[in-house]
Amino acid sequence: MISDGSDVTLREGETEHTTCNCCGKPTTVVNGYLEVGERSVGWYSVGVTLDAPNHRPLCRLCIGDWSQSAGPRERWGVRIGISSDGPLLLDWSPAEDAEARPVFTPLNRSQIEGTPMEPQFWTLIDLILKHDSRL
Repeated sequence: MISDGSDVTLREGETEHTTCNCCGKPTTVVNGYLEVGERSVGWYSVGVTLDAPNHRPLCRLCIGDWSQSAGPRERWGVRIGISSDGPLLLDWSPAEDAEARPVFTPLNRSQIEGTPMEPQFWTLIDLILKHDSRL
């Protein structure tokens, strides 16, 4: 894991325009990368469905060792819903969990809350929400 996150910088990636899987409304997904110096330490995506008040923005944040020699046990991912009250940790659906496992270890709320990882994830979410100019 990353230390306290203070040495992490954000690099904006691509922006995708797609449709929501459940309602078909236009959705914008922004992607970005987290780096410490020249080393990649994570990536994120934030999806926002337009004109869908019941859809909260969804952030997927993955951190860890992204070198070619590393595997899923050295990488972790979380899902965060963003509402007017702030971000909230979410669990992975069984289908998303199965899709993610070959690449990273998906963590649910119970695996994060109250652990040393929790403040690290919140620091990174704060960095993303404050510094990605597209959000």
